[in-house]
Amino acid sequence: MRTIKDFKPFVPSNDYAVSRAFYEHMGFTINWSNDEACEIDTNFGYRFFLLPKNHNNYAHSLMLHFMVDSAQAWYDHFVDIQLAETFEGTKVAAPELMPWGLLLTYVWDPAGVLLHFAERPDAQAN
Repeated sequence: MRTIKDFKPFVPSNDYAVSRAFYEHMGFTINWSNDEACEIDTNFGYRFFLLPKNHNNYAHSLMLHFMVDSAQAWYDHFVDIQLAETFEGTKVAAPELMPWGLLLTYVWDPAGVLLHFAERPDAQAN
C-alpha cells in the first residue's frame, strides 16, 4: 500500500534569522535548525521547513493556509504580541468574511509569504 506519512512545505526567507524569530514570536517552535534549513512546528500538529533563501522571489507566490477555530482570536494574538510592529515588512489584516464563506485573518511574513488563518463560521453553529 502506498502511504504518505508526513507532508512539510519548504518556506523561503529573505533573512533567515529574522524569519526564524518571526515564527517563534508567533508562538511556533523551532524543532531543529542548521545553516540549510530549520523545522518549524506550529504546535498544533503541522510542521514546515524554513529555508535561508528566497529563490526567484518565490515567497511572494507562496501561501500557507491554516484552518483555525477563531480567526479573531489569532488576529487578537498577533495584535497583542505586536507582530507587525516587531518585524519590518510584516502585515496583519483584521478578519474578513470572504464570499466563499471563510472568515480570514491574513498575515504576511517578513519575506512576503501570505499566511491564511481561516475559520469556517458556520461550523460553530453545529
